[in-house]
Order: sequence, then structure tokens, then C-alpha cells
Amino acid sequence: MAYTKPNSLIIMHNNFGPYHLARLNTVSKMGKKLGLEVVGLELASQEDIHPWRIDTLPLEVKKYAVFPHKAIEQVRPWSLVWGTWCILKKLNLQALALSLDRQTFPALLTVLAWAKLHRRVAILMMDSKYDDFPRRPWKEWAKRRVMSLFDAAIVAGERSKAYAEFLGIPPQRIFVGYDVVDNDYFSRQAAAVRENAAALRQQHQLPENYFLYVGRLTEKKNLGGLLEAYESYCKEAGPRAWTLVICGSGPLEEQLRQQARQLNLSQVIFAGFKQLDELPLYYGLARCLITPSSHSEQWGLVVNEAMASGLPVLVSQACGCVPELVDEGVNGYTFNPYDVEALSRLMAKLSSGALDLEAMGKASRQLVAPWSLETFSRNLFQAFEVGMTIKERPHN
Repeated sequence: MAYTKPNSLIIMHNNFGPYHLARLNTVSKMGKKLGLEVVGLELASQEDIHPWRIDTLPLEVKKYAVFPHKAIEQVRPWSLVWGTWCILKKLNLQALALSLDRQTFPALLTVLAWAKLHRRVAILMMDSKYDDFPRRPWKEWAKRRVMSLFDAAIVAGERSKAYAEFLGIPPQRIFVGYDVVDNDYFSRQAAAVRENAAALRQQHQLPENYFLYVGRLTEKKNLGGLLEAYESYCKEAGPRAWTLVICGSGPLEEQLRQQARQLNLSQVIFAGFKQLDELPLYYGLARCLITPSSHSEQWGLVVNEAMASGLPVLVSQACGCVPELVDEGVNGYTFNPYDVEALSRLMAKLSSGALDLEAMGKASRQLVAPWSLETFSRNLFQAFEVGMTIKERPHN
């Protein structure tokens, strides 16, 4: 079958959230300059885990859903395979970039099969790393057989790149910059919050000084460890201790509230889940972000958000973003997520008054600046060009 030069690109996810829409819009703008149409495709339009409100967010591209009125958990594997194949056949676009997980692996296999059959470019978008969780050799062997079929990949950072190479994708076909956020949005909105800080603190009942956590309240986020570290810190700091504000919701919420009561942590505020337009308030008024996740944290996009907002960061060494985003002692510190006392000491250090937190926040903005929507778009198109070159080779 002769190869047709691509003039359209699908970006495919389980479900579109604010991060995905921001990337999609930026890719679309760059695609127009190249004469390339960009289309969004999600497997399911309902989301049970992250209740993001995206209907108010701008969308500058066409977006389709395989199952428009379901959550992905409600779709059976064979329905997923058939539905994915049918919509690809209907759209008949020439290139696909996809980020799917273990739950939707049947759809990933379907996309690869469709792409190979029709000689389309298939690009893997991935932020997994080898140490996310214990890996079984036979499963990794099978996964390698599948993942090596991708024409190119765009991954989160160096840890993800190493895993993509392990899975059989040649290093010259792997590009970084997948896990990015709208830096300008968070920087701009956080600055606006700080201009009216006193009134906003009073309105939202937020203290002058607080550590901030943002994310799901789940096992891998290691919030039990965070509360233990905070208890130790409070005993040491006494009345000078900063408050801990936790933004998020999830299955462990009641358990964590109970733990905070048992530890007599009266300065912990459970602020609940916050939408994209609410987050800059909490970033803008905070003094430092803490991300205490365990080994299964692929990247940690809230670190990007906080750094773009001008915050110092304390980040678990298990987070994939550490090599790229945390410059030890310059914009923050890293710690072993299972070492409660190490985190407690870092909290004491950040709140001691001995550090220039404003300078650290400025360093955060500088370090995260290259990890932008434009970087993702540019590197995605480089992956795209690599895939095109492969398809255009004779006898491929």
C-alpha cells in the first residue's frame, strides 16, 4: 500500500482534562502553520476519578469521543476494541499520538493494529518509568514486543526516556517534554492573587504561612507519611509552625482526616478538590509546595504548576520530574518518601526564615520555563516527522 503524506493528526487520551486541552490547543496552533489538522479523540467523555470541569475551557479543535456518555470503567474490553476501530475507520486520519494506560491497553493494541494495517504514523505519549511499581520480566517482555512497534515517542523526561528505550524504541526516535502545563496561566494568575493577598486570605480563611499539597488523596500520594512528618515538624516548631493545606479529594479522605485528628493536628486544612481556575489562589498564597508521593508517581504535574506560580518545592525522590525540575538547594529539596524525619527537617528548614524563599520561587519559574506547551508541541512534531520518514522509506 502506498504511503499517503499525513495532513491530519489525532491526539488520543482516555479522557480529556485541562492539561490535555491546553496541549491540544497549542499543538493545533503549531499544526496550522504546518498545514496539518489536529483532532482530539478521547475514549470516554465521563470521568469518575478527576471531576474536572472542562466545559468552560477554550477548545480550538474538533474533539470526538468513542463512548461519549460513559466513564472508561464502564466499558468492556471488547467494546473498547470495536469502538476504537470503528471511529478510526470513520475519521481515517493519517497519524495518531496516544497516551493510554493499563486499563485501556486493548485500545492501544487496536490503534497499533489499525496504524500498521493502514501504514499510519503511531506515536507513543508516555510518562511511565521503570520503577513506578514492581515489574514482572515476562510482562515487560510482552510489553516490549508491543511498544517497539511505535514509530516514535514523546515522553516526560529522562527517566521515562530510559524506560522507552528499555521497551525497544530507538533513542533517536524518543523526544522529551510530554508532561507540561500552561506555565503562563499559573504565573499570571498567581501574580494577580499576590497583588490582593490580604483580602483573599481573609475571604478564603487562609493563614499567612502554609505548606501546600495538591493532588488526589490516594495511597500512592503518601499523605499518611506527610501527616506524620508534619506532626514531627509541629512538635519541633511549636507555635511558629506553618499550617498544612491539602487540596484534593479521593478514597482516603476520611481516613486522613481521622489520622489528623488522632495526631492532634489542628493546623491541617482539608480544602477539598479545586478546579483549574481555583488552583492559582492556593499557589499564589502558599509559601511552599510539598509532593510526598511514593515510587508510583510517574511525574508530578503539580510541581510544574507550583514552580510556574513561583513557589519553592519539596519533592519526593520517587517523582519522575525530580532530575529536570528540582535543583537541590536552589529552588527546593528532594527527600526519601519513606523517611518521615527527613521531610520534617526540610519543612523546618523552609519555615526557619533562614532561606530566601522569593529567590527560590524565582529559580522555580526559570527552571520550569523550558517545560512549556510550546516545547511539547515542537517535540511532538519532531516525533511526527520521524514517523513520516519511516513510513516514506521504500519497502517499509
